[in-house]
Amino acid sequence: MKTSSKALIFFLALSAAIFTGCDKDDDTPDENINNTSNQFNYDDAFGVFVAIKTVSTQTIGGMTIPVEFNTATAAFMPSAGATNMIDGGDVSLNDKNLKKVQNNAYIYDDVMNPLDFSTVSWTASGKGDVPAINKTVTRGFPAYSAADALPESISKASGFSISLGNKISNADSVIVVVGSNNKSAYKIVAGNAGIISFSSADLTNVAISTTGLLSVSPYNITSQSVDSKKYYFINETVYTRMNVNITE
Repeated sequence: MKTSSKALIFFLALSAAIFTGCDKDDDTPDENINNTSNQFNYDDAFGVFVAIKTVSTQTIGGMTIPVEFNTATAAFMPSAGATNMIDGGDVSLNDKNLKKVQNNAYIYDDVMNPLDFSTVSWTASGKGDVPAINKTVTRGFPAYSAADALPESISKASGFSISLGNKISNADSVIVVVGSNNKSAYKIVAGNAGIISFSSADLTNVAISTTGLLSVSPYNITSQSVDSKKYYFINETVYTRMNVNITE
């Protein structure tokens, strides 16, 4: 897999991990992270905008309780497919400003002023080599209808599988992340994949924990060229099972 493709795939994985509660201090992927990619190549990407609808569930007293939150991330690269990020000026989604953090990534984390995804309209003011960008994404959000059935327990020795099949809709691809204690593994498959499986080898470096996380994140992709530079706009829905018991 090319480095530039890995960079954008990791950005997606990181967005799934950050907004499902994993440790934000881990800003490089573990070398042992595994992935299976039926993906486009992103060698031409000068930037990416990700609107993220999160649905987290945990089981308490036999009842599955969902918690929903909408957020967003964005990033700009100095050249097509580069792995470092640059300042792109002010970035907003539906007229709500994202915050630029130390590595020049942009995030929306204002829990007191949540995003409404009835529309998805991005604006970037531009700065330096980054042009002004305006894009309304009309594809809607993908869905996974079996989030309530995600396993509450995972054995590293046995591995596990998740049925996707006709449970995924409006998605180009699906990323599945399993993690605990700042260690994770992920795989990416096409949106029409029937099943995704993690072997014991895939889970080698995922830590044993009673507070693990398992997320299934279908997403779709739209692109737009501005000043001969291509930018990708991603709608992603992150379904997360909290407090997964990960055993040896």
